Amino acid sequence: MSNDFETLIDFLQRVGPEAAGRAFEQPQTEAAVKLERFARGGCAESERREVCEMLRLHPAWLRWLADRVKMARPHATEV
Repeated sequence: MSNDFETLIDFLQRVGPEAAGRAFEQPQTEAAVKLERFARGGCAESERREVCEMLRLHPAWLRWLADRVKMARPHATEV
């Protein structure tokens, strides 16, 4: 797993309960496509920087992204 994903997962584990109960904001179509590609590890370096900037502007999307990262990970039984 890349260090970017480990950092994201660590962050979400620390703030997850704190963020519970807040409105869940989802990214719109074009942003969602980029975030999905990022979650699967399919972004070029320039697109990764763009995604990081989007996340700085929309921190509520981190939860949505974390869910996509979890779904993209192979299950332990499949390894």
